[in-house]
Amino acid sequence: MDAVVDEQQISSLLKGVDIPPRPTILLELDKELGKENPSTAELVRLISSDVALSGHLMQVANSPAFAGAAPLSSITQAVQFLGTRSIFSIVVSRLLQVALESKLEGRLERFWESSTLTANLCVEIAERLRCLPADIAYTFGLFHDCGIPLLMRRFPQTKSVLMQANAAEDGTFTQIEDRLLGTNHAVVGYFLARRWRLPADVAQAILHHHDYSVLLRASEFSHTMRAQIAVSVLAEHAIRLHTQGESENEWPKAAAAVCAFLGLSLGGVDDLIEDLRDYIH
Repeated sequence: MDAVVDEQQISSLLKGVDIPPRPTILLELDKELGKENPSTAELVRLISSDVALSGHLMQVANSPAFAGAAPLSSITQAVQFLGTRSIFSIVVSRLLQVALESKLEGRLERFWESSTLTANLCVEIAERLRCLPADIAYTFGLFHDCGIPLLMRRFPQTKSVLMQANAAEDGTFTQIEDRLLGTNHAVVGYFLARRWRLPADVAQAILHHHDYSVLLRASEFSHTMRAQIAVSVLAEHAIRLHTQGESENEWPKAAAAVCAFLGLSLGGVDDLIEDLRDYIH
C-alpha cells in the first residue's frame, strides 16, 4: 500500500464499510485547538457539555499513563495538566468508541479493554526508550486497530478471518484479510483516522502497522510514524507473553525490524518485557 492513497480509490478499498462522520463537538473542539492560543475556558466548556466525555477525560487524566503527583479533581485541572495535543486524542477516543459501538452493542468491551491496555503500555515503553511523545504513543496504541469494529459491522465473518490472520505463519496479517474480505482493518482504520483528523503520522502508521519493512525505510517515512509501529508491536508482544504465557506469530515477523529500529538486542527486549511485568498486571 502506497504511503499516499488516492482518495478516488476509497469506495473500492473500503468495500462498502461505512466510516462514521466526525461529531459536532469534535469539530468545535478542533476549531478551538487550531487557534494560536486556544482558550482553556472554551475547551472546558465544550468538554463539560458532555457528561460522559467529561468523565472519560478525568478517568484518563488520572490513569497510570498520564497521572501526576496528585489526583486531578476538575476538568480545568485536567485540561491544563494534559495539554492540547493529549486533550484532542482523548476526546477522539471517547467519541470514536461511542460511534463504533452504535451497531455493535455489548460486543466491543473486550476490544476496548485490550486497546486501552496497549495504549497505556505504549506510553510506558515510549517514555522508557525516549523514542516517542506520550500523547502520540497513547493515541496510536488506542486506535491502531480501530478498523476492526468497522469491519465487524460490515462483514459477519470478521472474527473468523482475524483468527486465521493471527494464526498465519506466512504472509502478512492484512494479506489474509484482503484475500478473505477484499479489504483489511489497516486500510479502513486509515480512512477513519483521516476523516476524524487524527495526526497525519498516526494515520500513516495505522495504514502500515502490519508492514514491518517500513521500520527500516527512513528515507520514506518519518521517525515518529515508524516509532509508533515499533512501540505498539513491542507492547502487544509483552502483553501476550505476560497475560497468556505464549508468543504469537506477529513477533517473529517483526522482531528483526523492531530491534534494529529501537537499537535493542533480543536479550534487551526480553529484559524490557520482564521489567514491564508488574506494570502490565
